[in-house]
Amino acid sequence: MYVANHFRLPDDRIEVLLKSVRPGNFVTVHDDGPVATFAPFHLEERASGRVLVTHLVRNNPQVREKPIGPAMAILDITDAYVSPLWYATNSDLPNVPTWDYVTIHVWGRPSFDFEPVGALEAARQLTLRMEGPEVLEMVGDQKLQRMARAIVGVEIAIEKIEGKAKMSQNRHPDDVRSLIARFDEYGPREVADYLREVSLPYAEARFGEIERIGAEHRLPTFGAGTRS
Repeated sequence: MYVANHFRLPDDRIEVLLKSVRPGNFVTVHDDGPVATFAPFHLEERASGRVLVTHLVRNNPQVREKPIGPAMAILDITDAYVSPLWYATNSDLPNVPTWDYVTIHVWGRPSFDFEPVGALEAARQLTLRMEGPEVLEMVGDQKLQRMARAIVGVEIAIEKIEGKAKMSQNRHPDDVRSLIARFDEYGPREVADYLREVSLPYAEARFGEIERIGAEHRLPTFGAGTRS
């Protein structure tokens, strides 16, 4: 994926984001082309390395046909439409609408566990991360075993991770603050939280440096951000 340097997601932020269950697309390539299935993923740390885990329905052809090369998980972290009417700064040139988003791409060797025990464990771990053991106890072992026969455990042995956050961090800090207020009121709240925790400090540091350099060289500073 193309990632401009100022939109590259740092490794430490990727690690934080992967601690939660993330929805995304499981992508494999076969003789007749690429295939994708939407699924929830969770990360497991093992002695052999890190593994991204999910499960798919057993009659999905994607788990029946041997893939060519590595698999890929495209994880959707958060996203939102951004109107130019929400910016605080003015410019001689009108701004255009855009879409802010955070995404993580994971590549690695896929494996499929057709045994009910392995498939059930993949689904069980997902449930434990989202709710806790009470819901599994409520469902009961008999129903869980029936479900396990209908699904396949899927793992990606992680070889490469890349993240991109195009979250208005290239804009003036006043614009970022304006967007935070907008998303705090109307949502998505996770977009507001990311702008507040990550984008605003970055924008403040960036434009502080621009102003410092401008003052040293007696150059004017501008409120408009760099466009991707």
